[in-house]
Amino acid sequence: MNPQVGYLMNLAIEYIQREDLDGAHRLLNQAMKMSPRNSELLRLLGVLSAFKNNRQEALTKFDLAIKLDKKNWLAHTNRGNILKDLQRYDEAMKSYDLAIALQSNYAEVHNNKGNLLQDLREYTAAVACYQKAIDLQPDYADAYENMGNALLNLKRPRDALSSYKKSVSIGSEKSVNIAALIHCKMKLCDWSDVDQLFNSLITISPSNRVKMHPFYLLSFVDDPFLIKKFTSEYISSEYFPKPDLGLVSKSHKSEKIRIGYFSGDFRNHPVAFLIKRMLELHNKDIFELIAFSIYVGTPDQMTIEIQNSFDHFFDVSMYSDFAIAEMARKLNLDIAVDLGGITKDARLGIFSYRVAPIQISYIGYLGTLAAPYIDYIIADSIIIPSEFQDAYDESIIYLPSYQANDNRTIISDKEFTREELGLPEEGIIYCCFNNNYKFTPSIFDSWMRILSSVEKSVLFLYADNDDVKINLIEECEARGVDSSRIVFAGHLPRAEYLARYKVADLFLDTSPYNAGTTASDALWAGLPVLTFLGKSFSSRMCGSLLNAIGLPELIAPSQDEYEKLAIRLGQNPKELIALKNKLAYNKLTTPLFDSNSFTKNLESAYMKAHDLYKRGLPPENIY
Repeated sequence: MNPQVGYLMNLAIEYIQREDLDGAHRLLNQAMKMSPRNSELLRLLGVLSAFKNNRQEALTKFDLAIKLDKKNWLAHTNRGNILKDLQRYDEAMKSYDLAIALQSNYAEVHNNKGNLLQDLREYTAAVACYQKAIDLQPDYADAYENMGNALLNLKRPRDALSSYKKSVSIGSEKSVNIAALIHCKMKLCDWSDVDQLFNSLITISPSNRVKMHPFYLLSFVDDPFLIKKFTSEYISSEYFPKPDLGLVSKSHKSEKIRIGYFSGDFRNHPVAFLIKRMLELHNKDIFELIAFSIYVGTPDQMTIEIQNSFDHFFDVSMYSDFAIAEMARKLNLDIAVDLGGITKDARLGIFSYRVAPIQISYIGYLGTLAAPYIDYIIADSIIIPSEFQDAYDESIIYLPSYQANDNRTIISDKEFTREELGLPEEGIIYCCFNNNYKFTPSIFDSWMRILSSVEKSVLFLYADNDDVKINLIEECEARGVDSSRIVFAGHLPRAEYLARYKVADLFLDTSPYNAGTTASDALWAGLPVLTFLGKSFSSRMCGSLLNAIGLPELIAPSQDEYEKLAIRLGQNPKELIALKNKLAYNKLTTPLFDSNSFTKNLESAYMKAHDLYKRGLPPENIY
């Protein structure tokens, strides 16, 4: 190689490491003039294109680099990365395997292959790839973090925790590793050092914070403006707008408003439980409904039932984001509704291509997506009061009640006894069946003070695994409360799970990540729910539900008042009986379970948004 070419190439790599992409591009172009058939130069130009988010151009450069040198294993690796991002999974796997065949000691390609296998839900094989990467490079923090993700998906949280701890000890300046560790500890109710970890998280520089998933924040952050800041950084890095399909055509005319619902949850999932009845009730004379199912897995009975509500139901789970967006464009959608956001099995990247002139976020992700291509978020005045509107990048569709519900949900006839559930014969039964990652030390402190104040009361909790039980028992005893006063509940079929609520006296909510579907389930089963209002979307959700069912007296203004009210109700069973009677009356006479009115209100909002667009006006808050 010409020494001058080598010098320019090495200098360009330094510029790339300093994030001076324009400077690196000038140096590489200068070198290309001296050595136009240099495979490595073309590869580096492809890397620059990838950094600039021009994936097609990057792929072309990598292909040219490989054509000039079929043994350029780095080019095969880079090509695999681009193909993975484009969701061309089979081609990506072939590129990774070629790279490994050429250079089996390159740790990064094993890590990247593991990431691809995770996308394909092959978690055991992914763990093996991460272990190979770690064997080759023992200080590979990202491989440990990725292994933790795969182990969580394999329901091995204790092993995942060990991987996350290792990732943080090696790469402590990467917030994605710290956030993943915090989330895993929350799932296990292992709260040791969580406060210190969070304090270190929020002080990390933005350049080291961009890949941190905002969902990790919702369990312990109640500042919607901070959540918006972190979400914006993440979206800008991972789900930036893609102009490949150009502007949406305005020439389409149809007798009906064509709505596309995009979800990975058209199955036995809380989102499906909530929206099923609304989908059935949509006015098919006005709206044409199209489903885009992105779940990679076997359809179940709920999938079959939901399919019947759509005019068209497409399984696009194995399509790339671009292919789905292109398909949606050809179908001339008027409105696209994203039901997942950035939760597991969601595909926000589809919306980054702008699949419809109006794009709406609803119910799957509880907060702003801070994405310039999401026009509206659906809420109500409890969830987003006027003083917090600036914490949301989207225009807000205000419904009388935010959450859809199915007023035909079946509750089992089974009558559980206290004895068979391991509960004492006497005493108030408080319960919380929220996911364990929503439990916080602060909330648990409140629960223990409530138990200490209400004689013979117990706390009936859902526990995802034995580690959760062990940790909560230790936390209980550390607060001076006999651990026998916590009783754990396991998983039941949905109809029986709903029937089990009838044994309890009062549901105690969590904060800042409230009960959502779980609160609706409790209320539908006749169990009063107690919450208090925070500031973020997720910390006001349960208050929205209680307001919609006419029980505002169960919305405490603060955590302190929440405790006092829980104690008072526990000490006055007649008040609880009165609340249960009021709930039984309100259940079918208030908005929360009025599926018909909810659907009409939602359709009215869709038509207002559509009318604004037709008149050439930008999105605005809809009341």
